[in-house]
Amino acid sequence: MNIVRLDIRDRGTAEEIWALQHPAYRLEAALIGVSDLPPLRDTAESLQACGENFLGCLNDEDEIVGAVSYEREREEFCTICRLMVHPDYLRRGIGSMLLERLLSEEPQSLVWEVTAEIRNYPALALYERFGFERQDTLKPIPEIEMVRLVRLAVPENGKLSSPT
Repeated sequence: MNIVRLDIRDRGTAEEIWALQHPAYRLEAALIGVSDLPPLRDTAESLQACGENFLGCLNDEDEIVGAVSYEREREEFCTICRLMVHPDYLRRGIGSMLLERLLSEEPQSLVWEVTAEIRNYPALALYERFGFERQDTLKPIPEIEMVRLVRLAVPENGKLSSPT
Protein backbone atom coordinates (compact mmCIF):
# COMPACT_ATOMS: atom_id res chain seq x y z
CA MET A 1 0.00 0.00 0.00
CA ASN A 2 1.23 3.46 -0.89
CA ILE A 3 -0.07 6.80 0.45
CA VAL A 4 0.05 9.66 -2.09
CA ARG A 5 -1.30 13.19 -2.50
CA LEU A 6 -4.23 13.33 -4.90
CA ASP A 7 -5.33 16.20 -7.12
CA ILE A 8 -9.12 16.15 -6.78
CA ARG A 9 -9.41 18.77 -9.55
CA ASP A 10 -8.30 16.08 -12.01
CA ARG A 11 -11.43 14.49 -13.53
CA GLY A 12 -10.05 10.93 -13.44
CA THR A 13 -9.03 11.27 -9.80
CA ALA A 14 -12.43 12.72 -8.88
CA GLU A 15 -14.14 9.79 -10.59
CA GLU A 16 -11.95 7.32 -8.67
CA ILE A 17 -12.74 9.06 -5.37
CA TRP A 18 -16.44 9.01 -6.24
CA ALA A 19 -16.19 5.26 -7.00
CA LEU A 20 -14.56 4.76 -3.57
CA GLN A 21 -16.82 7.12 -1.65
CA HIS A 22 -20.13 5.58 -2.66
CA PRO A 23 -19.56 2.02 -1.42
CA ALA A 24 -17.78 3.33 1.71
CA TYR A 25 -20.60 5.68 2.69
CA ARG A 26 -23.33 3.20 1.69
CA LEU A 27 -21.73 0.84 4.22
CA GLU A 28 -21.74 3.59 6.86
CA ALA A 29 -25.39 4.41 6.11
CA ALA A 30 -26.28 0.74 6.63
CA LEU A 31 -24.18 0.59 9.81
CA ILE A 32 -26.00 3.51 11.40
CA GLY A 33 -29.40 2.60 9.99
CA VAL A 34 -30.17 5.48 7.65
CA SER A 35 -30.97 5.44 3.97
CA ASP A 36 -29.06 8.52 2.90
CA LEU A 37 -25.94 10.46 3.86
CA PRO A 38 -24.74 13.73 2.29
CA PRO A 39 -21.57 12.16 0.76
CA LEU A 40 -23.81 9.83 -1.25
CA ARG A 41 -25.16 12.89 -3.07
CA ASP A 42 -21.70 13.93 -4.31
CA THR A 43 -20.79 13.71 -7.96
CA ALA A 44 -17.37 13.75 -9.59
CA GLU A 45 -18.03 17.41 -10.37
CA SER A 46 -18.95 18.33 -6.79
CA LEU A 47 -15.83 16.53 -5.57
CA GLN A 48 -13.68 18.48 -8.04
CA ALA A 49 -15.15 21.72 -6.68
CA CYS A 50 -14.99 20.84 -2.96
CA GLY A 51 -11.67 22.62 -2.30
CA GLU A 52 -10.44 19.85 0.01
CA ASN A 53 -6.92 18.42 0.06
CA PHE A 54 -6.78 14.65 -0.47
CA LEU A 55 -4.42 11.83 0.39
CA GLY A 56 -5.10 8.42 -1.10
CA CYS A 57 -4.04 4.89 -0.34
CA LEU A 58 -3.18 2.96 -3.48
CA ASN A 59 -3.14 -0.83 -3.71
CA ASP A 60 -0.60 -2.79 -5.75
CA GLU A 61 -2.60 -2.08 -8.94
CA ASP A 62 -2.52 1.70 -8.21
CA GLU A 63 -6.25 1.76 -7.46
CA ILE A 64 -7.44 4.17 -4.75
CA VAL A 65 -8.73 1.95 -1.92
CA GLY A 66 -8.79 4.57 0.82
CA ALA A 67 -8.71 8.35 1.10
CA VAL A 68 -8.74 11.17 3.62
CA SER A 69 -9.46 14.82 2.89
CA TYR A 70 -9.04 17.96 4.93
CA GLU A 71 -9.37 21.72 4.81
CA ARG A 72 -7.05 24.22 6.40
CA GLU A 73 -9.32 26.95 7.71
CA ARG A 74 -6.69 29.02 9.49
CA GLU A 75 -2.97 28.54 9.96
CA GLU A 76 -3.56 26.73 13.26
CA PHE A 77 -6.80 24.87 12.43
CA CYS A 78 -7.63 21.95 10.12
CA THR A 79 -10.81 19.97 9.62
CA ILE A 80 -10.82 16.38 8.44
CA CYS A 81 -13.71 16.30 5.97
CA ARG A 82 -13.84 12.64 4.95
CA LEU A 83 -12.07 9.40 5.69
CA MET A 84 -13.10 6.41 3.65
CA VAL A 85 -11.91 2.90 2.95
CA HIS A 86 -13.37 0.63 0.30
CA PRO A 87 -15.41 -2.14 1.98
CA ASP A 88 -13.21 -4.80 0.33
CA TYR A 89 -10.16 -3.33 2.14
CA LEU A 90 -11.51 -2.87 5.67
CA ARG A 91 -9.52 -4.09 8.69
CA ARG A 92 -6.14 -3.71 6.96
CA GLY A 93 -5.00 -0.57 8.78
CA ILE A 94 -5.68 1.76 5.85
CA GLY A 95 -7.58 4.31 7.93
CA SER A 96 -4.73 4.36 10.46
CA MET A 97 -2.11 4.75 7.72
CA LEU A 98 -4.02 7.64 6.17
CA LEU A 99 -4.48 9.46 9.50
CA GLU A 100 -0.88 8.91 10.53
CA ARG A 101 0.40 10.32 7.24
CA LEU A 102 -2.01 13.26 7.29
CA LEU A 103 -1.16 14.27 10.85
CA SER A 104 2.57 13.90 10.28
CA GLU A 105 2.50 16.02 7.10
CA GLU A 106 0.84 18.94 8.85
CA PRO A 107 2.84 19.28 12.10
CA GLN A 108 2.37 23.04 12.30
CA SER A 109 -1.39 22.57 12.71
CA LEU A 110 -2.15 22.73 16.39
CA VAL A 111 -5.86 21.95 16.27
CA TRP A 112 -7.61 19.23 14.27
CA GLU A 113 -11.36 18.71 14.17
CA VAL A 114 -13.51 15.92 12.75
CA THR A 115 -17.11 14.76 13.10
CA ALA A 116 -18.41 11.21 13.03
CA GLU A 117 -21.89 9.79 13.47
CA ILE A 118 -22.40 8.64 17.07
CA ARG A 119 -23.22 5.06 15.98
CA ASN A 120 -20.11 4.77 13.80
CA TYR A 121 -18.11 3.04 16.53
CA PRO A 122 -15.17 2.02 14.30
CA ALA A 123 -14.61 5.64 13.16
CA LEU A 124 -14.90 7.03 16.69
CA ALA A 125 -12.45 4.43 18.02
CA LEU A 126 -9.96 5.22 15.24
CA TYR A 127 -10.00 8.95 15.90
CA GLU A 128 -9.72 8.43 19.65
CA ARG A 129 -6.66 6.18 19.16
CA PHE A 130 -5.04 9.15 17.41
CA GLY A 131 -5.67 11.51 20.31
CA PHE A 132 -8.98 13.04 19.27
CA GLU A 133 -11.33 13.74 22.17
CA ARG A 134 -15.12 14.02 22.06
CA GLN A 135 -16.28 17.60 22.56
CA ASP A 136 -19.99 17.79 21.85
CA THR A 137 -22.75 16.48 19.61
CA LEU A 138 -25.07 18.00 17.03
CA LYS A 139 -28.13 16.77 15.16
CA PRO A 140 -28.08 18.10 11.58
CA ILE A 141 -31.23 16.08 10.82
CA PRO A 142 -33.48 14.09 13.19
CA GLU A 143 -32.03 10.63 12.48
CA ILE A 144 -28.35 11.69 12.53
CA GLU A 145 -26.32 12.62 15.63
CA MET A 146 -22.76 13.75 14.99
CA VAL A 147 -19.92 13.75 17.52
CA ARG A 148 -17.36 16.55 17.17
CA LEU A 149 -13.87 15.38 18.10
CA VAL A 150 -10.84 17.63 18.54
CA ARG A 151 -7.12 16.87 18.67
CA LEU A 152 -5.56 19.80 20.46
CA ALA A 153 -1.82 19.65 19.96
CA VAL A 154 1.05 17.94 18.24
CA PRO A 155 3.38 16.26 20.77
CA GLU A 156 6.22 18.46 21.99
CA ASN A 157 8.85 16.50 20.06
CA GLY A 158 6.86 17.14 16.86
CA LYS A 159 6.83 13.44 15.98
CA LEU A 160 3.75 11.33 15.65
CA SER A 161 3.83 7.63 16.12
CA SER A 162 1.16 5.12 15.40
CA PRO A 163 -1.05 4.60 18.45
CA THR A 164 -1.06 1.19 20.11
